[in-house]
Amino acid sequence: MRYGMQERPGAGVTLLAALQWLIVTLSSTIAVPLVIGDIYGLEAAETGRLMQQTIFYAGLASLLQVLWGHGYPMMEGPAGLWWGIFVILAQIGESVGQDPRMIGQSFQTGLILAGLIFFILGMGKLIERIQRLFTPIVTGTYMTLLAVSLCGVFIKGMLGIGFRQSAYVLPDIAAASVVIVILVLLFTRVRQIASFAVLAGMVIGWIGYAVMGWAEPITANEEAVVLPGLFFWGPPAWNGGVLLTSVLTGFVLLTNLITSIAVVGKAARAEPTGARYNRGGVFTGISHIISGASGVVGMIPLSLAAAVIETTKMAARRPFILAMLAMMVIGILPSAAQFLASVPAPVAYAAMFITYTQLLGFGLKDFGKVAMDERNVIVLGSSLLIGIGVMFVPTDAWKSLHPLFSFLLGNGLLLGVLIALLLEHVVLPRRQKQPDGKSPLPPTASGK
Repeated sequence: MRYGMQERPGAGVTLLAALQWLIVTLSSTIAVPLVIGDIYGLEAAETGRLMQQTIFYAGLASLLQVLWGHGYPMMEGPAGLWWGIFVILAQIGESVGQDPRMIGQSFQTGLILAGLIFFILGMGKLIERIQRLFTPIVTGTYMTLLAVSLCGVFIKGMLGIGFRQSAYVLPDIAAASVVIVILVLLFTRVRQIASFAVLAGMVIGWIGYAVMGWAEPITANEEAVVLPGLFFWGPPAWNGGVLLTSVLTGFVLLTNLITSIAVVGKAARAEPTGARYNRGGVFTGISHIISGASGVVGMIPLSLAAAVIETTKMAARRPFILAMLAMMVIGILPSAAQFLASVPAPVAYAAMFITYTQLLGFGLKDFGKVAMDERNVIVLGSSLLIGIGVMFVPTDAWKSLHPLFSFLLGNGLLLGVLIALLLEHVVLPRRQKQPDGKSPLPPTASGK
């Protein structure tokens, strides 16, 4: 390790390291608002404002964590689980004729509720106890169903369906998406640029679209500085199904919080203490409350920071703090956010595809920790088949039920996870250690 957490490198090294952190954090942040804006039918100016809010609050959440939370140089960014849920809920809402903005309003409430849960558990030092309910079978089911739920959205986006209001596959766009996916995959194999693979893919794809005349002109913004606002989607709303989904997602992300802190602590040569875990939980709660109040996708600590620290041998906190301050400055400059929001949607889908495949990978890795005996096969198979099967049931088929039950039974992801929890802990509880000696409670990086 060239520079430990408490060391202070020279000015030149500090600025270069800060630029590295800024680029990595931006590359982990900017694609999500583009996807959300496309799914929710936002105008270019609205997507730019969502981009602005996301960048600002990602910087703020990261700054709070490094100064008063877990204390590690570890960026906060939109959780893969949260934006995945955001997309799925929009699809469900649209199928029953609900305005996507209403889903956004309910989601704001759900994020605030999840944040309060994180905060209370962190203050009460209960995080590790609650996490035990989310065994590899449960988290693996969650991640697998989430990946299955999202695959249609990504493939349609990469094929150009919906791009410029097209209802059909656009061969040129599809071919370009394949090229971008291959480039990102190649970049991930080069250690020096692996941390920037998604960003590099987006930049190259964007340039390619501009050369081909497929990119929209960048809209100028007359305002120089705009402070981020609250409740992007409108006043918070109450939807029982959305709130239940948010609470379950929050509990699953407890695993991500614990494993991310552990991995980054190891990379920084500063093993985490119980106090660090609890402070991290408290400020993850605060960042979720901030996310809900601002209307952006929920923020969580990203274990990608461990790869940056290992690669650069730089764990000093000062460059990281400067980078997060720069994130907040970018977040109040509408022109910068509007520029980033001009990335064509198919480019964002294609550049994010390899990252998206990791969601399924996390689920499969969790299943790899489970002995496939008769009991576990029943729990796992029942949860997956019910969850996936419900995804093929037309949403209109549930309209005769109460809205809460309609949402619950029509959401294959949520229903599958609830089935897994019930079978794992109530119907077929495992009362002793697995025969092969594997622990039923290993951690997972499910929210990465």
